[in-house]
Amino acid sequence: MMNIFDELLHRLGSKTRIRSLFKDVGMDEMERIINRLNEVLEEKNQEKEAADIKRKQKLQSVEEIKKVMEAKGLSMSDLNLLQEVGKEGKRKRNVSKHNFEFQTNSGDTVRWFGSTTGRLPKDFQDYLDRTGKKRIECVVESE
Repeated sequence: MMNIFDELLHRLGSKTRIRSLFKDVGMDEMERIINRLNEVLEEKNQEKEAADIKRKQKLQSVEEIKKVMEAKGLSMSDLNLLQEVGKEGKRKRNVSKHNFEFQTNSGDTVRWFGSTTGRLPKDFQDYLDRTGKKRIECVVESE
């Protein structure tokens, strides 16, 4: 099944099909259709010219940048080095994780696996506040 655009292109693809398409259309109507098609064609040409001008301006800007880089003794690989330098700044931290053991307010003994930095479960924080212990003092060996 052809869509309407393919059908239109097919009909307008040959003089014979165009004649059969417009056999019942008057001269005035055909002239209006042709004028509209010419207007659309002119719009397309203007869009193409504008795109060409923009592309030429970009190419000219690139050439100017290349000349400035050449004058300063820089190359594209030098620009890539700048990007790599930024990547070195982001290092992954080594966070050691441990098993911690603490007692809740109700007296239950709880084991929690976590790190020595960062947020704590509320019960664990309450336990540390109550006993005055440091987090690292609650570390137990894993079984």
